[in-house]
Amino acid sequence: MTDYFEPHRLTIPVQKGSRLFVRRDGEIAFDRGFKNKNEASGWINGLDYHLDWRAGFTFKIRGDSTFMEIVDRKGVLIKP
Repeated sequence: MTDYFEPHRLTIPVQKGSRLFVRRDGEIAFDRGFKNKNEASGWINGLDYHLDWRAGFTFKIRGDSTFMEIVDRKGVLIKP
């Protein structure tokens, strides 16, 4: 198993008790995630210059063809 999320090798924390996850192109990385909205938001903000745009918990990485979202275990988009 890799410790990053393709295609941009974004390091998403691997931790017990994660309730929020990253969805990209319909795939959700359930083996890594965030315990709360603050952790998820801080992680997105930490993408810094890699970030093309952001609207709440939906965001796009520069050079990627699709956007990503922070979702719960059921795949529901998290509201800010």
